[in-house]
Amino acid sequence: MLFASCYSSNYRREMLASVALVSSLSDKLADYCRADFIVDKHPLSSEEMGEFYYGLKKVRAFEQMTAKRPASDASGRAFSTLVDAYEKFVRDADQYRLNPSHTQEQLAHLLKDHDLVKRSAEEVKRALNTES
Repeated sequence: MLFASCYSSNYRREMLASVALVSSLSDKLADYCRADFIVDKHPLSSEEMGEFYYGLKKVRAFEQMTAKRPASDASGRAFSTLVDAYEKFVRDADQYRLNPSHTQEQLAHLLKDHDLVKRSAEEVKRALNTES
């Protein structure tokens, strides 16, 4: 029983840390989108975009690791939705960055992607609270 309790405690802590990571990276990426991917008068490079892809890789690994939890686990399902939303945002933002002829409409779409990530993050937190 102690093992299950430790696993549950670690799961919650790791889940919250992963949600915070995605949320903060999403906020940073939204800021870059609004700044037209210009930082200190220089365009953001592909290498600098790696930060967002690394974060995606990290949360996908956590998602895979926790996939063994019961299928009825609401927080796990909500987390998968969050990670999918974040992945879409990162990929769409990267395409936007690479296309110099982007429009305000495309920016608005990206900011909606960001909003979806933020709402999904809150849903994971709500699900965790009901599981506690």
